[in-house]
Amino acid sequence: KNFFFNDHPKKEIENSNFIIFASGVIRNYLNYKQYINIRKNISEIDLFYQHNNWPSKNILLITGSRGKSTVAKIIKNKLKRKKIFKKVIFMDRQNVYFSNIPKYKPDFFLIIEMDYQSLLIAKKISAKFRIITSYYKTEDKVFKNENLYKFTKLKIFNDIKKNEFAFLNEKTYLKLKNRIKKLKKRITLINSDKTIKYDNNYFSNKVVNKIME
Repeated sequence: KNFFFNDHPKKEIENSNFIIFASGVIRNYLNYKQYINIRKNISEIDLFYQHNNWPSKNILLITGSRGKSTVAKIIKNKLKRKKIFKKVIFMDRQNVYFSNIPKYKPDFFLIIEMDYQSLLIAKKISAKFRIITSYYKTEDKVFKNENLYKFTKLKIFNDIKKNEFAFLNEKTYLKLKNRIKKLKKRITLINSDKTIKYDNNYFSNKVVNKIME
């Protein structure tokens, strides 16, 4: 009904249709439970899914403690060179945000880069292709509890279907395997242990090949 960016009036909050949460608001499990249990609390990505017609088969969702921007850019450039899509859009959170992602058109492909704070408040995840580039607990600068950080990263697997694919390198899988063993059939493990540049390129090639199938 109305938009408020600070000094939120209690009456307006109670009467609002939706309350849009920004990333960084959730700091602990209590904050998260208070957020997730109220239906009208939503995030930017939830608004995107509600008001855009992007099919999941044309979306790659990528997160990770390190390397997500690099891998996303490599994949974007490789897909553009392959010319299998009319346009490849990279939501990089610098020039393209959830609010200005172009409307879907046939043969468009979308790469969404998500930081862990944005991923935590997402109530819906829909993408045929999903990546966790890496997992390092030292990259968590917000949560005091590592379990919440790990839980957040693993939300990328939420609602994953039989015809959808997740990609991890073996090092990342070993750090997270106790929580994702049941999903192993849908995970493509990528093993490469050379230079960072080589590994990122090798990883990206595997993902691009799957997208092109």
